[in-house]
Amino acid sequence: MTEPLLGYFDGACEPVNPGGLSTGGWVIPSRGIEGCAAYCKGEDSTNNVAEYRAAIDCLREVWKLGWRGPVLLRGDSQLVVKQFSGEWRCSAPRVLPLRDKLRHAATFFEAVALAWVPRAENSEADRMSKVAFERHAAEFGYRPSDFGGSRR
Repeated sequence: MTEPLLGYFDGACEPVNPGGLSTGGWVIPSRGIEGCAAYCKGEDSTNNVAEYRAAIDCLREVWKLGWRGPVLLRGDSQLVVKQFSGEWRCSAPRVLPLRDKLRHAATFFEAVALAWVPRAENSEADRMSKVAFERHAAEFGYRPSDFGGSRR
């Protein structure tokens, strides 16, 4: 079997969770690719939503590279990793469709595995999720004074 292509993902919901602005970041180190996006704001905006969407976006980037072999996604969300594998059940209406979408996206590759890593080992994807917040805060109605130093 071919060595898996490695990607990292992370999500955040700032300045409050839930209800803030959900953002995500991803990194594919071997290809020098990093990206980020803002997803949603409001009552359905949570850190878990952001984590799932960042994992989906990371797989999307791998697909755009033309890679169809095995993929290993690493993230610091035990919830996403364990729900994806089926170790933990998933019934929350906010994340169930995202879990299903991630599983569907995985079918387009030889194999996809998710692995939990400590936050310290996910610093680049975490940085990108913060970049997304900084880039998109104004378009979602946040001002710099709204941040109040509460960011992790």
